[in-house]
Amino acid sequence: MQILDKSRYDEWDRFVYNVNGTIFHTSWWYKSWNIDLDIHVSLDDNGEIQSGMPVYISRFPGMPGVLDLFGIRGITKPPLTPINGPIFKTCIKSGRPSTYSHVKKEIIQSLQSLPRLDFYDFHLWRFCGDLMPFMWNGFETQVLYTYLIKADSADTWRSSMSKKARRFLKEARREAGREGYSEVITDASISDMDLPFSETMKVKKFEVAQYSRLPGWWDAVRSRNAGKSYLIKDREGKPVCGSIMVWDNRTAYSLIGGMAPALRKDSHINMLVFERMINDALDMGLDFDFEGSSLMGVERFYRGWGGEMKPCFRAIKIPSGIAYFGLKAHRFLTLHRKKGWIETGEQAETVG
Repeated sequence: MQILDKSRYDEWDRFVYNVNGTIFHTSWWYKSWNIDLDIHVSLDDNGEIQSGMPVYISRFPGMPGVLDLFGIRGITKPPLTPINGPIFKTCIKSGRPSTYSHVKKEIIQSLQSLPRLDFYDFHLWRFCGDLMPFMWNGFETQVLYTYLIKADSADTWRSSMSKKARRFLKEARREAGREGYSEVITDASISDMDLPFSETMKVKKFEVAQYSRLPGWWDAVRSRNAGKSYLIKDREGKPVCGSIMVWDNRTAYSLIGGMAPALRKDSHINMLVFERMINDALDMGLDFDFEGSSLMGVERFYRGWGGEMKPCFRAIKIPSGIAYFGLKAHRFLTLHRKKGWIETGEQAETVG
């Protein structure tokens, strides 16, 4: 493999949509975050792209900042980017052995092209679900899940919702009328979206990396007609709930959302935002991907919409001893030391 000349990035972006890629594999997506990247590709004898992946080198996401003192750097993904890793053309030969061998060959070839770094962190698109090449090369693997409402269910998806979710949706409509909330506003400015986003980050105690670059990123998304904002305001015109959806030629993704803290406990007004996003995605002939969450309350909310549960895969390799033990210590302190042996069954109970 070789590093693609930057003059061919438009060609790469076309390749992404012609194979098993996503909006998150395009060069413009990375550049919208003001990120320098290399794209590793394999070319055929005619110079045509056959496979490749964007390579972004930065600090490990979510790791304690003290590790920066050691200059720990590796392959990761930009903010609000749920997917990275290799993509490739489908096998031209028929038969399962040929197909499986082709996938393994392309993944191994991509891994062999990478420079020596402190860590490698890939969140794989579900069409790149063969983990064996990663495991053969010392990667640890994790399974995550998302929920997907298929494009061909535009007329039937509501029937798959849980009874509780349908009831909450009706309550949201009544609440909107009672409180004088606006209809769902599309294409609101990113400055209007900032209030529900920033307030939610404070409540949930998380942070979107490089959040200050959000306006520039959003300008790039809108210039390509690849996303839409959704916002609800109260009768005084103050934003109370919002979300952002982006899409490629196959799927629309819910990326970031927020809600006024005062409404978080008893309000279901965000149901109206998700209903509108789902309808817009299906009207465009796209699948709607909730983009999953490992937070139990968020997962339960997504589950209630009745989408198909789909596995997603993460592959991590950490050759650096400092980074490896730093990550293990961080996980021990934040996960394994959680009080109680097993969480209560509240989140696993039926949402219907």
